[in-house]
Amino acid sequence: MALINKNDIEKLLNVQNNTQNALCISLYIPTHRAGHETLNGQDHILFKNKLKETRALLQRHDVPDAEIEQYLKPAEDLLNDNGFWRHQAEGLAVFITKGFSAHYTLPITMPDVVYVLDQFYLTPMLPILSQNGRFFILSLYREKVAFYEATIEKIRPIDISSFVPETMSKALKFDVKGNDQDFTNSTTTVNGSNIVHGPGSTKGDEEHERVREFMLEIDNSLQKILHDATEPLVLAGVDHYCGIYRNISKYKNVVPQNININENSDVADMNTMHEKALGVVKPMMQQGHNDSLSRYQNVAGTGVTSEDIATVAAEAVHGRIDTLFITPSKPVWGVYDSKSATAEIHNEYMRGDDDLINLAAIKTLAQGGKVFVSNYNGLAEATEGGASVKALFRY
Repeated sequence: MALINKNDIEKLLNVQNNTQNALCISLYIPTHRAGHETLNGQDHILFKNKLKETRALLQRHDVPDAEIEQYLKPAEDLLNDNGFWRHQAEGLAVFITKGFSAHYTLPITMPDVVYVLDQFYLTPMLPILSQNGRFFILSLYREKVAFYEATIEKIRPIDISSFVPETMSKALKFDVKGNDQDFTNSTTTVNGSNIVHGPGSTKGDEEHERVREFMLEIDNSLQKILHDATEPLVLAGVDHYCGIYRNISKYKNVVPQNININENSDVADMNTMHEKALGVVKPMMQQGHNDSLSRYQNVAGTGVTSEDIATVAAEAVHGRIDTLFITPSKPVWGVYDSKSATAEIHNEYMRGDDDLINLAAIKTLAQGGKVFVSNYNGLAEATEGGASVKALFRY
């Protein structure tokens, strides 16, 4: 199950920039985890209808029928994959151009839209990639080692069973009649590596070292998913386990405060875990949002801020945006002219146009800036005059 991250955005940008004379298809639909919508194939039907719409848009761009079939083959393959439609979340994003396709299952509801442009259209995914969009939870209980992707509204499990044991009991041979601190002496195998216990150590030292090695293996394995992500990671478990993991983890965004739930009754209840994690994460998101907004307001009107989308888009291309606030809106079509180093707004879409909000946000993210999606999940500043963007420059 692929998690969309900034590396994926960079890949999509590289693909669109290096693929000449090709259109870029960006298809979004809302999907469902379960329920009658899944049983009745509602998501499958909606996707099939979007492919018809995509075909019509390609025809409108005068693409020959044979090329249309080539464009749509990856999407047709997804359409015919019954197993794929049984494992959806809240949204689906599909990106296709000549010789390339990628799709992402997303933890927030996507709009029902398709764009056929000269660039990929990434704006609907910005709430996930923004500073106030997503966080992770790592469950470190004896009988439940699990990883979750979450937003303020939703949570979903991410399958890590291929490289992390599902329970500490299996990995460390805990005494099943004991508690989270009880185990027996034995060799441990995690992710194919043996954890060897040194002779002469006390039982307490040995137990602590075994847990530490186990946590280190988990942390190394999670890098396959997290890479260089910047979202908060909340640890769920007893202080002893969480403290060990926090001390050895290479991930820089582990939240200082862990959460704990009743392992015997609630450990499988994602909603309980999600609610407790929100109590920790949401104030952090709000504080980060408020601090960044205060920085903007303190220097507004001094030449280091702008609410003009053409200016903001051009400065984003140049890598000058430190922090960007976006208010949900319709696309603002226009084009960036590299010769004049300026952006131009068009009243209606013209071939070659990009949504300048999309351009500003993606360039800001790709170059290390912060993006906040206003009016998302209750983390919003007042937007005077209906401005679509507010940008704080680096210098």
